[in-house]
Amino acid sequence: MSIKTVAFVEPSFYGVSFARVAYEQGHQVISIVSSTDNPQKYGYEGIYHDLIVADIRDEESLYQAIQASPYAGKLDALIPATDYASHLTARVAERLGLRGIPYESALKARNKDLARQAYAEHGVPSAKFKKVKTYEEALAASAEIGYPVVLKPTNAASSQNVYFIYDETDLKAAFDIIVEFKVTYMDFKVRDEYLIEEYLEGPEFSVELFLNEGVPLFHTVTEKLTSPLPYFVEIVHTLPTPSYAEQENDLIRTAVDALHAIGIVNGPSHVEVKLTPGGPRIIEVNGRPGGDNISSDLLVQAFGVDIFEATVNYYLERPIDIQKKHERAAAIAYVTADQDGLFESIDGFAALQAHPQVVRSHLIAEPGDAVAVARSSDDRLGYFITTADTPQKAKQLALQLLGNLQVVYRQQEAGIV
Repeated sequence: MSIKTVAFVEPSFYGVSFARVAYEQGHQVISIVSSTDNPQKYGYEGIYHDLIVADIRDEESLYQAIQASPYAGKLDALIPATDYASHLTARVAERLGLRGIPYESALKARNKDLARQAYAEHGVPSAKFKKVKTYEEALAASAEIGYPVVLKPTNAASSQNVYFIYDETDLKAAFDIIVEFKVTYMDFKVRDEYLIEEYLEGPEFSVELFLNEGVPLFHTVTEKLTSPLPYFVEIVHTLPTPSYAEQENDLIRTAVDALHAIGIVNGPSHVEVKLTPGGPRIIEVNGRPGGDNISSDLLVQAFGVDIFEATVNYYLERPIDIQKKHERAAAIAYVTADQDGLFESIDGFAALQAHPQVVRSHLIAEPGDAVAVARSSDDRLGYFITTADTPQKAKQLALQLLGNLQVVYRQQEAGIV
C-alpha cells in the first residue's frame, strides 16, 4: 500500500480515532490545529507526523495555512475531525480539489435549522419547529407548536443548553440562560438564533451508516437511554438495539432519507431518531462516525467493524471493507452525579476492570472537581463498556453494574457540599 499524506482538521473526541487509524495504516498524518497544545489536550500526541497551525474557525485561514505549508499541492485527503469545523473543512477540500462531503450538505448537518428545512422540503418525518431570536418570538412559537417543546441552539452539540420546556415559566428561565451561551468548544461562536421544536415522545435511537452513492454499505441501530427530563443527556448506548427490532428497517430507511435530503450520499453518518407513536422522526443528522465511543468501541466489539478505517479509505478513494466480522453486542454506560458538589470518587468503579465482560472503563472526573447533575454530555463523570452474546445481555449487565456504583462527594468543614 502506497503512503499517502492525510490531513485532519483538529482531531478531538471521536476524531482522535481518525488520526490513529491513518497513522497505523502507515500514512503521513498532518494535524491542522488552532494550538500546538491541542495534541496533548485532546489525546493524540504521538499519532501524527507534523502540525499546521491555523484558525480552524475560519475557512480562509485554513486554506492559506495549507497553501503556505510544505504540503501545498501534496495532500491526498483533508478530513474533518471535529464537528464544528466540518463545513469549513468541506469548503477547503472543494477548493483543493479533494474528496469530501459537499459544503452545502456539511453546512446543513452543522446547523439544525437548515437541516429541519431540508427535511420539510423532502417530506422526511421530523419535528415541527420555528427559528427564533428573541424571547417574544420563542413565546409565540411555543404557543403555536404547543407545549411541551424543546429549546436548543442551532449549531451546538453534546446536548449543550438543550431544554425541555413545559410552560412559559420554563421558557423564560431557559431563554435567559441560552442567550448567554456565546462560545462553545474550541471557541467556535454559538449563533444567536435558536430553535423551538415540538417535543417528540418515544424511545431514542441512532442509526450508524456508511453510504456509497446513496446506498448503505453498512447499517445498524443503537438504542439510547437518556437522563430524566428536563435534560437529554445520553446515559447508555447499546449496539445493536435490544428493543424494537421489528421496526429497525423503518428507522434505517428514515435515516437514509434524511441524509439524502441534506445531500449526504457517501461516507459515514450518525443519525439520531425517535420512534414516536406515528413512526420514526428525525432528531438530527451528523455526517461523521458516531461519537460517545459508539464507533470507536461498540462497533468494533459488536461486529469487528472499523468505520474510521473505512472512512480514511473512502477519502483516499481506496477499496472499502466494512463487512461484519462477527455478531455480538456491546453497551456503554455513563456515570453521572445525583447532586451538585465536589467529586471524590466512585465506589465500585475500580473493580469494574476485573469484570470479565467489561472491556474498558475510564474515569473522567478527578478528586476535587466541581460536579453537578448532568445537563449535557460534558457533565458525565466516567464510563465503562460491556460485551455479551446478545444486545439484551449487554444492556442488562451495563444497567446492573451502573446501579451498583455510588458517587462519593468530598466533605468540607460545613458538611457535604
